[in-house]
Amino acid sequence: MAKTRSGLSKTAYAPATAQGAATPPPQAIPISQQPPTAQNTPVVAGALTAISQMDDAQLAALARRARGIDMPNMLADAPDRTQEFVYAAGLNEKPAVLSDSEFQQFMRDNGIDQSEVLSRSIDPNDYHNAYGTHVKMTPKDIIDMLKYSRFNYIGGKYGGKLHGAGTYFDQNGGANTGYGRGATAIAVLNPKTARAIDDYALRQRVGAFQASHPQFARAVGGLTNETKSIYALAMGYNVITDGSYHNVIDRAALVYRDSNA
Repeated sequence: MAKTRSGLSKTAYAPATAQGAATPPPQAIPISQQPPTAQNTPVVAGALTAISQMDDAQLAALARRARGIDMPNMLADAPDRTQEFVYAAGLNEKPAVLSDSEFQQFMRDNGIDQSEVLSRSIDPNDYHNAYGTHVKMTPKDIIDMLKYSRFNYIGGKYGGKLHGAGTYFDQNGGANTGYGRGATAIAVLNPKTARAIDDYALRQRVGAFQASHPQFARAVGGLTNETKSIYALAMGYNVITDGSYHNVIDRAALVYRDSNA
């Protein structure tokens, strides 16, 4: 072994890693500072059914776990209790996306009239969040996110959420809704996965549900625009309607046409 002039071996002065010591593991990055991935964004098959079959204690536990849950940064752009609940429940299954010809055939096979087609018109968006993410998104980018992204992004965070938090569509037969100058997403409800309830009917039924699920009601709080979609999901519904307005809470309820209007 080589010696220094002091008589000590050179390895006595070598760094700890050179002597075989383990390198400290890198500090974990909080999920809120990560993009959505298969590892940090849960997907539970049949999540709506699973939620609707939970008892009061299970629903309450889910609601408590959802409050303030650490989510990938695209989901954490603005505080939203429905987004937290959806993420915690794994309600991230993707919608079906069909070619134009397949979409028309799907409508014929399921007896869906042209008047039942849903539209969502999109403006471009200059996206920021608290973690320094800054992305300029075209209308097509945003629609592609609704169709293909890993997570079920809850829209309407900056609006009044009159019919709860979610992604709002107008059942107008496929025309521009007037709310966006860019592309218009075209979709229909999937008869196999969509569970729709009228806003008025939901409000009428919530009281009885709160009485039969007191722990959940305490965990979520009263019925407000902030909690309406959470109550709908707990009661087994993933779409809230009011006339032509459709608030889609769970994107798996939709079948999209591949091309935009």
